[in-house]
Order: sequence, then C-alpha cells, then structure tokens
Amino acid sequence: MTTFAIASRDELWLRGALTESRLMHGAATQTGDAIEASDARDERLVHLCESALDEAHATVGLLRDARVRVVVRAMRENDVESVETTMTIAVDGVSVVTTPSNAPADYELLHRARNGSAPLRGPIVWWNGSAAVLLHEAFGHASEHDAAPEVWPQWLSIDAPLVSRRETFRDVPLLRMKHLIAQQNDAPFALPDERVDVQLIAGGAYDPLTDVVTVDVAVSSAGPFTIRRSRAEIAASLAGASEEPVRYPGVICSREGQELYVASLAPVMITDGLL
Repeated sequence: MTTFAIASRDELWLRGALTESRLMHGAATQTGDAIEASDARDERLVHLCESALDEAHATVGLLRDARVRVVVRAMRENDVESVETTMTIAVDGVSVVTTPSNAPADYELLHRARNGSAPLRGPIVWWNGSAAVLLHEAFGHASEHDAAPEVWPQWLSIDAPLVSRRETFRDVPLLRMKHLIAQQNDAPFALPDERVDVQLIAGGAYDPLTDVVTVDVAVSSAGPFTIRRSRAEIAASLAGASEEPVRYPGVICSREGQELYVASLAPVMITDGLL
C-alpha cells in the first residue's frame, strides 16, 4: 500500500501584482491497482506550503517587469516529506523555469539574451545548459517510453533516473525522470567560425510512434527556429562538448496531462547536421 498527500499553492503575478492564487490539497491511497482519493486537507503540508511561498515572495518582488507563476508543492509519500518551489518567469514572450534561489540570475539571463540575424546554417553550439533540453527529449522521454537503445558518443554520459512521480493526488503515478545530468569526458571541442549559438529553448517534444524529437529554440544568434529530427540523427549529430554541466533554467515536463519539474544540466555542446 502506498499513501500520498499534497498541498499546493499556485500563484500568478503580473509586474509585481498578484492576480491569481489557488490552494489545492488532497490525499490518495493506492492498494494494488486501486486508488482511493479525496480532497483531504493535511494541515502540516499546508503550513509547509505557505512557509515556502512566503520565502518565494521575497524573490517575486525583484521581478518587476515579468509575468511570474509560482507553484509550491508540499508532499508526503508514505513517510517521506518534500517541498518543491518552482517559478516560471516570462519577459517579452520568452520564459524560463527556475527556483527562488536561482531566479535573480535567470531573470538577468532573460534580459541579456537576444535573438540575432545570422544565417541558419552550420553547426549549433548549445549554451547555458540548453543541450539538456535536447537530451531530455531524445534520451529521457525515450527512456520513459521504453524506446530501443540509441548509440551515443563514448565521451557522453547521461544520468536520467526514472522514479514514480505524480502531479496531484488525482493523478496515477508514472515512471518519470527525476532529473537529467549530462556530462562529458575528454570530448572533442572546437568552436566553428560559422555556427548558430543557442541561448534559450521554448519547448520540446518526443513522439514515441515516429521516434522523432522536436525542439523549439526561442533565442539564438539566428533567431527562433525549430529542429525536428529522429533520435538516431540527434545522436549522430553530437560533435563535441566542453566544461562541467551547467544548470539549464528549467524544464517543465508534460506527460499524460501531468506537468512536473525536471532539473536538467548539460555542458556546452556542439551538434552538426541538424540544420
């Protein structure tokens, strides 16, 4: 038997003003294939949720020209409690997903990153950990769907453990990524003179029926564009990497209607042949 309880607060802020606030709470008990759920209120989890929200408010006050969605989830699965706070920050139509401690730096990145007008050709250099999104779709989501193994470069290692996760007490737990951390070991790396520099990603998807990955680039030296390639083509395109993994500002992963935060990190990486 597995027990799960949650209290969650979801707030929307526009230019420093609170416009929406919703509290959700409930509990579920799973015995075999049967789940019994109710909107029971756990006062301890509600208190943990509100305390974390108070801490997040101090950061929200710094983001005066942004649209900010704050979601705090206080959970208990069996006897293990956890609290998760995420902030989705949008400026001029481009957004990142972050945590209160990283929000100021990611807010500055949103203001600093600018689209360019370079030709959309040549290799792609993935900065700011953005290659983690490419691998999240091509490796992580494929693993969730039990796709056939792909051949990846020997210098690349990817840690993307699957654990049982759910968004709310109403949802069925699914095997989902806990995080994705890509690392390189003695990878080749030489910055091409002609290249496209990717800074921020708008979103991505993996289609298990066609084995095709889609990544929508939001900010790059060539402006916004979309990559749509098979996993085999993506694996074959990985041409090099450098430095330690960098935290990409957020991946909200959606599957079966459940949206979950997945911490994602990757080094600077080069792909060739995707454009």
